[in-house]
Amino acid sequence: MKDKFTLTITDVNGSRHFLLSQIIKKVIIYFTSFVFVVIVLGALYINYLADKRSELLKEQEALSSKNTKLFSQNESMQKSLEEKTALYDELQTQLADIEENLGLKQDESLDIPERLEKVKLTNDQAYLFLTQIPNGHVIEDNGVTGNFGWRHHPILNKKEFHPGIDLRAALNTPIYAPANGVVEYAAYSNNGYGYSVILIHNFGFKTVYAHMMRKDVVKAGQFVKKGDLLGYTGNTGLSTGPHLHYEVRFINKLLEPKIFIDLNRKNYEQIFEKERRVPWQSLIKALLLQYPKLQSFQTEQK
Repeated sequence: MKDKFTLTITDVNGSRHFLLSQIIKKVIIYFTSFVFVVIVLGALYINYLADKRSELLKEQEALSSKNTKLFSQNESMQKSLEEKTALYDELQTQLADIEENLGLKQDESLDIPERLEKVKLTNDQAYLFLTQIPNGHVIEDNGVTGNFGWRHHPILNKKEFHPGIDLRAALNTPIYAPANGVVEYAAYSNNGYGYSVILIHNFGFKTVYAHMMRKDVVKAGQFVKKGDLLGYTGNTGLSTGPHLHYEVRFINKLLEPKIFIDLNRKNYEQIFEKERRVPWQSLIKALLLQYPKLQSFQTEQK
């Protein structure tokens, strides 16, 4: 029993003896067990926290990605809104110009679609309108070799105003009337135009066709309808090769022919803005007097 202490506890039931070495051993066992449990629980908790942190990081990345996407979408929507606002303003300006040219009173109480309806013609009305003024291609479209306006003359070798447009064409290409009209001239001209045809259309419009093949297809005084054959392309007069010189005039004013070549049922309203030298308001009124079918449009003008 050396190096050991005996602890004696006496009560009514008798005495109990404990060796201190046994107590210390139990304390160490319990303490070690406690520490082990704490370590295990701590490790489990740390692992739980690590998993939770990983989940939070993933959620943060997802939210960050979503935020970036939303920011990008917001920028795109903002840009689209700005573009649509600019387009709306431009449409407002163009519509106001068309209304002014047609003599229509601007009604600010109406929205854009309603105002557009006021300046539109029905299909029948548009057809009648486009039979009276030059529009569309007069020959098969193969491009342009000479534009309207100032240029250096290829033969005279000097700068001068080109009163029409030179349309590329092979020899003997059919030429068609761009609107109803009467043939004013169909003969050979000594002014450099060679064999040429001049049509007088309604409301002061006139079209000229030069450097044609010397072949009588129409005669002066003859009435022609839109789409009727006028003759064929040639190389007569002051010309460097086969082509058609085409002019559009209004009361002796030279107009840009390409505007009228590009004119059709789908875009006819654009001419009211593109060609301002024509008094479209009075022209429309004259049309209304000639064609009762356009009276619905006249009502809109009042």
